[in-house]
Amino acid sequence: MSMASSNRDQGSSTEIIDEALRLVDTLQRRLLTAGVRRQVNNLTSPPPRANDVWAEAIRQETEPEAPVADQLLDIARETLPQVGRHLSAAGALVFGAMSRSLSAVERSLRYRPGGDSAEPDPDTGR
Repeated sequence: MSMASSNRDQGSSTEIIDEALRLVDTLQRRLLTAGVRRQVNNLTSPPPRANDVWAEAIRQETEPEAPVADQLLDIARETLPQVGRHLSAAGALVFGAMSRSLSAVERSLRYRPGGDSAEPDPDTGR
C-alpha cells in the first residue's frame, strides 16, 4: 500500500467523522430547541381544571360497580377464546406425538432385528 492511498483513506475517514460530528451537533440543537419550546408551552398554557384529584376520587366512589355475574361473564368472554386456542394447540401436539409413537411401535414390531417380520410384507406376500 502506498503513502498516497493511505493518506486518501485517512482523509475519507476524517471526512466521515467530521460529517458524523456535524450531524450530532445539528440533532442536539434541534432537540434543545424542541425542549425549550415544550417548556415554554407548558408554562404559558393553564393546567386543566376540569378533573382535579378530588373530583376524580369522588367520581370513582359514586360509580356503581358492575354485578359480580357481569364481571365473571366479561372475564370468561376475554379469556375463553385464548384458552380454547391453547387447548386446541396442545391437543394437536398430543395427537401428533401419539401418532408418531404408534408409528414407531408398529415399525419396531414389523421389522425385528435378524430379518424376521411379524407380518407378511404386502409387496412380496412373504
